[in-house]
Amino acid sequence: MNKLISIVQSDFGNDDVERPVIEAHGFACRWHNAQTPEAIIEAGRGASGVLVEWVRITDDILAAWPECRVVARYGVGYDNVDIEAAARRGIAVMNVPDYCPDEVAEHAIALMFAVSRCVVRNNDEMRRGEWRTNFAGFRTLTGKTFGIIGFGRIGKATAKRAAGLGMRLIAYDINPLPLPGLDVHFTNSLEALLAQADVVSLHVPLTPLTHHMIDAEKLALMKHDAILVNTARGPVVVQQDLADALLRGHLAGAGLDVHETEPLPIDAPIRQCPNVVLTSHMAFYSPESLIRMRSWTAQNAVDFLRGIDNGRIVNGIRPTSKS
Repeated sequence: MNKLISIVQSDFGNDDVERPVIEAHGFACRWHNAQTPEAIIEAGRGASGVLVEWVRITDDILAAWPECRVVARYGVGYDNVDIEAAARRGIAVMNVPDYCPDEVAEHAIALMFAVSRCVVRNNDEMRRGEWRTNFAGFRTLTGKTFGIIGFGRIGKATAKRAAGLGMRLIAYDINPLPLPGLDVHFTNSLEALLAQADVVSLHVPLTPLTHHMIDAEKLALMKHDAILVNTARGPVVVQQDLADALLRGHLAGAGLDVHETEPLPIDAPIRQCPNVVLTSHMAFYSPESLIRMRSWTAQNAVDFLRGIDNGRIVNGIRPTSKS
């Protein structure tokens, strides 16, 4: 079997974390930061496993990698990889869904607090020399209803933190799996959750089913003083519809770590909404989580090529033999 694993694209600047993991099992490691389709194809040529961060891996690219058996994607999401095309070609696609649930959960709660207590706006006022005496828009969260859309690892981690704040928990998931010890009411529809929640926190992957899941129609179902938090994927929300709703005063505010277009364009209408807290797709990050993501992504490729199914395959292609 081909023993080459290629890091086709990453923004980390080196392979210091991945290389020891890969070489410890007798594989060779090659590092690139390819950006164009042509460079991506060349970077993966001849490799049995490839690692990729954010560039798109299309069917045309996969076709140019006849020796490839596994694509290991850095991070939880894998919407930049054509998983169906990979499956047709017998190529496994893997992710690391468990490397940062605490970081994202903490960030979601931080965004909720920042909006509910007007932290960023008041900070800006203080820096301008202003002293607020009107506290309109400030609120407490104790006793309010926290709605989680997508009750996987990160949704559960966020729910535990919201429960610790004394919030009532409701959730919606197409495959609801309760968390023992946590009192969560599952709604039978997305619409029912939106109508009840004081805070809506999104924790779904980006799929054809969730693309633009939150649009003008869904936003209209939310309470006029509700808060929307998105640490999942930007295109889950129609950002123009959200900006319109916020500027009309329909919602109390929003906290967004992810955006429909990234980097967020300078002229994006959401930037004009004073009741929005924006961060730059950073919820996943801590020094510890970055190391976990890099090492576990490398381990995914190694495991698959050694014939080990470690539970992180997302497109149903299983390893067939051990090297």
